[in-house]
Amino acid sequence: MTVISLKLPDDLARESKSIADSIGISRIELIRRALRHELNEVKSRLEREAMAHALEVMRHDPAYNQESEELDKGLNSEL
Repeated sequence: MTVISLKLPDDLARESKSIADSIGISRIELIRRALRHELNEVKSRLEREAMAHALEVMRHDPAYNQESEELDKGLNSEL
């Protein structure tokens, strides 16, 4: 495990200690959980942004649009 040193503003240090105590964990465990949560949130946001970008690229791709139209025609035709 890597050891890091972290400086917190006094109010954040007090609040994090209070919350950790109230849920029965150490402050460092609270900080680990908060960091993991934030990293997961950032990863999810980056994935959503990448998907949105890919969809935007597809929207302007003539070959993709042509293929989509052909698929739509096939799905809408009678059997």
